[in-house]
Amino acid sequence: MEDNPRFFDLIGNVRAMRRLRTDPVPYDLLMKVLNAGVKAPSGMNSQPWSFLVLRAPAEKQWFADRYKAAIESRFGSSDLPSEDDSPMARQFRALRYQMDHMHEFPLLVIVCGLRDWPFKVPQDERVGLAPPNYGAIYPCVQNILLACRAVGLGAALTTMHQVFEEELMERFQIPVEYGVVVTMPIGYPMGRFGPVRRRPAEEVTYFDRWGVTAP
Repeated sequence: MEDNPRFFDLIGNVRAMRRLRTDPVPYDLLMKVLNAGVKAPSGMNSQPWSFLVLRAPAEKQWFADRYKAAIESRFGSSDLPSEDDSPMARQFRALRYQMDHMHEFPLLVIVCGLRDWPFKVPQDERVGLAPPNYGAIYPCVQNILLACRAVGLGAALTTMHQVFEEELMERFQIPVEYGVVVTMPIGYPMGRFGPVRRRPAEEVTYFDRWGVTAP
């Protein structure tokens, strides 16, 4: 079996792109990306995902305002010095840009999943709303990220919606049988794609017992 170098090049080149241009994303291109998402596997082929796409300026502004307030409630509103070029500082500035400009991005894709109790929760403890089926939704999300990169779109996921999820669901009339998993701003990137930096699998893989690093 031969390797597929295009796939391995692509998967090593999918960065979170938090600085996006305001240029509109064509409907057909969005559908191409989302159709890649729904090709993901799910238990018993349940396909428990649905997408809510925010395009209208007023709706994106509503989300952006609450996103910014949620970020600042957790991390504060102070800026790092501009001369700080550490990786953490660069990430913070990218997050700050996303926070300040999210309402200008062409698309905000809210990925929802049908609620489904995990097997480990006994029947008599299933009180209130079940969480969404994360195990099925995240493969869908990863497919979307890969598809965005393949067609030249930038994307980044955020879960900060959790701070205002009830308000979010009411605002956009999301049915109660769904939960929000992630929100993904999508658009053409302002910067360039580049290789990701990760610890190699050899450093985090064990065999038969935790800590045994060689097969």
